[in-house]
Amino acid sequence: MAVISLEKITKRYEHIQAIHGIDLHIEDGEFVAFVGPSGCGKSTLLRMIAGLEEISGGLLRIGDEVVNHLEPSEREIAMVFQDYALYPHMTIAENIAFGLKMKNNDREDTRQRVEEIAKMLQLSHLLARKPGQLSGGQRQRVAMGRAIIRRPRAFLFDEPLSNLDAKLRVDMRIQIKRLHALLKTTTIYVTHDQVEAMTLADRVVILREGRIEQVGTPMEVYNHPVNKFVAEFIGSPQMNMLEVEVQQLTGGPVLKFGRCEIPLRSVEAEHGTRLLMGIRPEHLEPPRFGVRSERIPLPALADVIEPLGSDTLALCRVEEQELTARLTPGRVSQPGDFVELSIDPAQIHLFDDNGALVPFTHLDGGLHTPFLYSAEYSQQQIARHS
Repeated sequence: MAVISLEKITKRYEHIQAIHGIDLHIEDGEFVAFVGPSGCGKSTLLRMIAGLEEISGGLLRIGDEVVNHLEPSEREIAMVFQDYALYPHMTIAENIAFGLKMKNNDREDTRQRVEEIAKMLQLSHLLARKPGQLSGGQRQRVAMGRAIIRRPRAFLFDEPLSNLDAKLRVDMRIQIKRLHALLKTTTIYVTHDQVEAMTLADRVVILREGRIEQVGTPMEVYNHPVNKFVAEFIGSPQMNMLEVEVQQLTGGPVLKFGRCEIPLRSVEAEHGTRLLMGIRPEHLEPPRFGVRSERIPLPALADVIEPLGSDTLALCRVEEQELTARLTPGRVSQPGDFVELSIDPAQIHLFDDNGALVPFTHLDGGLHTPFLYSAEYSQQQIARHS
């Protein structure tokens, strides 16, 4: 296993800058997910770590060694691709053993390791078959077995579940999580699916246009997004964004939209400033009967209802704005129904026109300020482990 450090990593294609000075420190045995929209640079960054793309600038360390100019085979890492990349003419056992065969590994040791990994991945009964006789999930497990057998310092996954159906993706996520718990190998996992990133990773790296927007645990990036982009990207359904106006009154600041007013203790915005107020769909659920609450009532009209069994998604209209609420079944039954939502000021986020987080304090004294991912902090982490 190995620590992986990226120091001011850049990537340029002629006149296009794809990666802009990435600083990141990945601990030994850590599972880190790179997530972001298409074209954000996550796969490019992974391929530079693998050695499949040349690094234009900066330093990449695996363990204590700078590996910028090492060939992929010299970096002692294993990569699992989206398309499995199995040899169709070989059996499953031969596919798994291929990396060891190329190194002229002892035949008996290879056989034992193939059997051990096949048992781990529930492939023992399939070892004599060819890839064309397997399902997509089974083939992906074979690709993982081929990576595991080499006992690499790190695993790199490039959207490995994209070709699988919804149920198989869930099954494979569980398999990957169990494997990481068992092997404890440093893992970097690239995905556009935020659910995969949130459920698998120890830390999530959110990328946009070749830059890191935020790094944190799944719950840190979910509960404390540093800007509007992260707030909307993480979470499904995505965070609601409502236009509000700051009114600095004698009794304190108020966020006003339509007839609804949310009192605050303080907010770093002048009177008359228009902001976006973010609130997640599950935080609009009205309090249960008899429960004392400081939530602000929010009358709404249901427009579209999506029953999901355990809960209900309701697209609602408030004044001239739309929002999505995640409600317990029975709160609303059909389009056109009136529904009494409510807002907890402790659960809101404020953003300015540029998408930056606006600090504020709600009446209970909770201070909402951005915890920004900084290159300086990453450099300190890199220096501490160098």
